[in-house]
Amino acid sequence: MRIEIISTGDEIVTGLVVDTNAAWLSALLLEQGWQVRRRITVGDNLADLKTALQESASRADVVLVCGGLGPTADDLTTQAAAEAFDQPLTLFPDWLASIEARYASRGRIMPQSNTKQAWLPQGCELLDNPVGTACGFVVSHTSNHSQSRLFFTPGVPFEFKQMVHEQILPRLKSLAGEQTDTELRRFYTFGISESALSDKLDAAPWPAGIELGYRSSMPLIELKLIGHGASTADMDGAEVRLLEEIQPWLVGRGNEEPARQILALLGERPLTLQEGESRGALLALCHDHPALEAGFSHTLSDDLAQLTGSASGLSLTIGRAGPDGVPLLLCADGHRVGQMLKASHPDQESLRKILAFAALDMLRRHLQGLPELGDYLTMVRTAQLRS
Repeated sequence: MRIEIISTGDEIVTGLVVDTNAAWLSALLLEQGWQVRRRITVGDNLADLKTALQESASRADVVLVCGGLGPTADDLTTQAAAEAFDQPLTLFPDWLASIEARYASRGRIMPQSNTKQAWLPQGCELLDNPVGTACGFVVSHTSNHSQSRLFFTPGVPFEFKQMVHEQILPRLKSLAGEQTDTELRRFYTFGISESALSDKLDAAPWPAGIELGYRSSMPLIELKLIGHGASTADMDGAEVRLLEEIQPWLVGRGNEEPARQILALLGERPLTLQEGESRGALLALCHDHPALEAGFSHTLSDDLAQLTGSASGLSLTIGRAGPDGVPLLLCADGHRVGQMLKASHPDQESLRKILAFAALDMLRRHLQGLPELGDYLTMVRTAQLRS
């Protein structure tokens, strides 16, 4: 199923508003097994909107159009749809009554301009908007013996997201016959660069219908195995090959962020954090843990041997930067494991995130029964401690 997204509005084209709707929708569809093939942004120009709608409808099975359904003169998407597909604007009395009732429930009279939102392309299917005055709608268009369905939604994020979940996803699943043509498997690595991963993974082609994608999300690299109609056996084989190459740096897999996966391993066990050089970056990763105690101090030592942690239970301590790097200490029921790491990055916030995840990775390894000190390619270990 080929899907395209059209976002409308001068405010998006000019950069005054960031198009978070399209990014959110693309990610949501990929989780369902559908990869968006093209995303387009069009300003508030009737001719441009008509052209974009017609071009996408000629290529895609599904077109998702966001924005331009309001009551003002620059909201032109509904008119563009009517003219692009020869479905004249027609008054939908039931939706007009719904808008009037919504205003009446608030003790207000509906402005005349809202009437515009009840004039929709003739023959379209309405998509209910339970929280706003702009209903969505679906236009079906046949060209070159193939049918395209265009789903129109308002651009207000709260309204848009609720309509996608309640109105659009069920219809897409029905169109696809509950079958997905794209499968996505996610893996997260730490301590290895994107270029080093590419050297390991891109030398040989992947099986037909399978591609590997990369996404840098400091301090991690996400790897995505994307199968387009690939068999389960081929996907499993590709996963085995991938894991053979990335296992030393693998810190998580699946749709949940690795930090949450690590905290899930911890369960309800208490965790104590002390931060110096990381300045709260470790707390940002762990703040959801229900049994967390955290503190910051600029007086923590830059000497690994001088760092202290909890005498019982689990604690992570990140000291100050010194000539040999930054000391990281894990204390687990009286046992101490630590390392001095030298990491470099031009952005200080990114550097703090690297140090924080390095400490959290020590905890992950401990909880999984692995050696607490990983073999990182992006950092240098200048000292280690175990007592």
